Amino acid sequence: MRGSRSASGLEALLGRLVESSPDAVVIIDALADDKPMIYANPSFEALTGYSAAELRGRSLSFLQGSEPDQDAGVKLREALSRGEACHVVLRHYRKDGSGFWNDTRVVPLRNGGGQVAHFAGFHRNGIEPLRSDPKTARDFSQSMPPTPLAFLREDRLTGLYTFTYLEELLARDWGIAQRERHSIAAFAIDIDALELYNQTFGRAAGDSTIRRVAHCVSGCLRRASDVTARFDGGRLTAFAPGLNLEQAQRVGQKMIERVRELRIHHPRCTVLRYVSISVGAVAAVPQLNEEPATLLQAAALRLKIAKDSGRNQAA
Repeated sequence: MRGSRSASGLEALLGRLVESSPDAVVIIDALADDKPMIYANPSFEALTGYSAAELRGRSLSFLQGSEPDQDAGVKLREALSRGEACHVVLRHYRKDGSGFWNDTRVVPLRNGGGQVAHFAGFHRNGIEPLRSDPKTARDFSQSMPPTPLAFLREDRLTGLYTFTYLEELLARDWGIAQRERHSIAAFAIDIDALELYNQTFGRAAGDSTIRRVAHCVSGCLRRASDVTARFDGGRLTAFAPGLNLEQAQRVGQKMIERVRELRIHHPRCTVLRYVSISVGAVAAVPQLNEEPATLLQAAALRLKIAKDSGRNQAA
């Protein structure tokens, strides 16, 4: 009896601990297809502006608003489907419509049979830099809370980084690669015959296609250290520390194949009748006194070769 009372008292104590936690905590039903929330503590209510009653039974993906295709959201959904722990930072929207960065950690909870029956989610307003995740940390100021200027790092059309921010990140990683003597790969990607596509279907359809292709391409570079940005129009740029030339060429070919698999109809394109891309892929170990712009220029040159050679290919 004493053991039973002790266990019951500990349960009550743990319940009060979660209720009073400054961190927002939720419990997710892992066995339901849409992974609905079944519990939220008061801190999560305060973070989102929604009451627990309003959230209960719903998938929390609705907090992403009109941006369900964020790379972090895709990563989170994949982890949930595999029953794995995950740490991401997502753009979420409160009940009043205001946006915030949600620093989210999810861990699986197993039942007595070893099956993942629930997930525990731990959430914070992502104000401080997340030093444990280099890519996530880039989304935040190193010395102060994010301001509206932080969103200038993000391309509004695609949700990728801006090219200016990519250059900033590449300069930093370039210096590291010089010191550690490891390779960096760079990619120049262009949607083939995009102007003809816009003439056929309109600018709005063209923008939608750019977004789909951008997310498809960035999905081929999923490591925390990989960076993808939109240069302009349908032109994308990316870099990946640690990849050699052979690996970069394989990634470039994968990008082309994945975009073809989208099967976006393009009747005026003489290449495929579907939207395709051309890719320039290069890799190098940075030399002393060599600037990172040389790597991007080399990728652009390889892209020109791919375009001149018939498009829908990597060079």
